[in-house]
Amino acid sequence: MDSSQQVTYRTHRPGDLGYIVYQESLVFCQGLGYNHKFEALLARIAADFLENFDPAKERCWIAEKGDLFMGCVMLIQHQEREEAAKLRFLLVSDKARGQGVGSELVRQCVDFAKEAGYESVYLGTEKSLVAARNIYKRAGFEIVETGSNSEWGFETELETWKLQL
Repeated sequence: MDSSQQVTYRTHRPGDLGYIVYQESLVFCQGLGYNHKFEALLARIAADFLENFDPAKERCWIAEKGDLFMGCVMLIQHQEREEAAKLRFLLVSDKARGQGVGSELVRQCVDFAKEAGYESVYLGTEKSLVAARNIYKRAGFEIVETGSNSEWGFETELETWKLQL
């Protein structure tokens, strides 16, 4: 890979969502010990996005350097709040960490949410995901709810964050 190549950002194409589920599963299931139920959740989120995709209100971005996957993020309509969106699937590859890729993906997501007319953006994360939490905090998100979950193989501390637009 040419180190002088710039990271580029594009919207999803056929095959991207399957690849995202695969990458997320590697990180969370193989890397962090989440069980098969978490992988099933990832696959459902991706399938729902593809089946119900509204390009005026939803988008998925892929960060690449040449042909190399560097990260992704998704913005979808919030199911319970018509005026709100949800940020999903923020993932930055090991090769891209510390280069601002995650922050740029979140910025593009927030900018699109404003253009689409959303009043707020929500996201769910886990307390142990420090790098992601720092990106969200720098982007102006705030924790609005906490809880726990044990259905993914162990007890996790969940957080819901919100950005008022």
